Amino acid sequence: MLSRRELTASLGMIAAGGVLAPRAQAQKAFAEVPAIGPWTEIGDLQRPGGKLHYARLGAANSNKPPAILLHKLGGWMADWRHVAPLLAANRQVIAIDLPGHGGSRWVGSAPYIQTLGETAAMLVGAFDEWGLTQVDLLGTSLGGCVGASLAAMFPNRVHKLAIISSALTRARSLATIAELVDKGQTNMFDSRGDPLPTDAKLLSSIFGVVNIEPISAEGYSSRKQAGHWIQPSERGVAITDIIANLERVQAETLLLYGALDPNYIRFRVAAETALRHSRTAYVPRAGAFVIQDNPSATAVILNEFLDQG
Repeated sequence: MLSRRELTASLGMIAAGGVLAPRAQAQKAFAEVPAIGPWTEIGDLQRPGGKLHYARLGAANSNKPPAILLHKLGGWMADWRHVAPLLAANRQVIAIDLPGHGGSRWVGSAPYIQTLGETAAMLVGAFDEWGLTQVDLLGTSLGGCVGASLAAMFPNRVHKLAIISSALTRARSLATIAELVDKGQTNMFDSRGDPLPTDAKLLSSIFGVVNIEPISAEGYSSRKQAGHWIQPSERGVAITDIIANLERVQAETLLLYGALDPNYIRFRVAAETALRHSRTAYVPRAGAFVIQDNPSATAVILNEFLDQG
C-alpha cells in the first residue's frame, strides 16, 4: 500500500510521468540530451508567441502517414530516441517538444493552465505548415492526452492513434486542481515552481519502472528544462474531460501499457468503453515509461499497429 507521501507524489506524477534524481548526477549525465538522438533533421517552427522544437527521421512515404511522437509531461522529444529508428524503417517520424518542454520556448511567463485543446490546435497548425494532411499520432502521458484531444477535435487529420501510459480522466474542477497541484505538490516543486529532487525508488514502487537509474536521472534533467511549464500543462490535463474526447475519436486507437505498471492501468476500462475502435496491448518487462524502459518491444507493438490495415 502506498504511503501518504507516495500517494501525493503519485497524484502529481500520473500525468508528469517522472521522478527526479540528484541534481549533479542528472546534469553531468544528461546535460545535452535534447540534442541526442538519431535524427536527420532538427529544427524550430515559429508559432504565435513562441516556437516548436522538432526532429525528423526517415524518408517520407506516400503510402504511410508520418508518425508524430509526443512525449510525457516534464519530458522531451529525446525520450523517443531509442524507439524512433525502429519506427522509421518505412515511414517518416517527427518528434515534437510540447510547449515549454525541451527546446520549445514561449515569450513571457507560462500561463496558469496550458490546455490540451490549445496545444492540439497548435500542432495542427504545424501539420498545415508542413503540408501533412493526415498523421499517425503516438503519445505517452501528456502526449497521449494531447493526442486524444487532437483526434477528437480534428478527426480527419488522424489516421491512427496510440495512447501510451496516459491519465485518461474526467474533468476536475478548478478547486480540485488547486488542491492537488497547487497545494498538494510542495514536496515536488519549490516556491518558485521549479522541480525538486525526489526519491528515484518511487519510479519502481509507483510506476513499476525497471531501469530506474537512467530514467530517473534523465527525468530530472527534462523536468528541470520544462520548469514552470510542468504544472500548467498538468492542470490542462486535469481540467479536460478526456473520456468525452475519446468518445469522439474516430481513428483506430491503441491503448498501450507497461506489463509491470500498477498505475496507469486504472484508466484502461473507461478508455476502452469510450473508444469506438480500440485494442489494448502490454509491453513486457516494462513499467509505465515503456518507450524508455523497453524501447525495442515497444517499437514492435507500435509497428504492428501502424502497419495493419
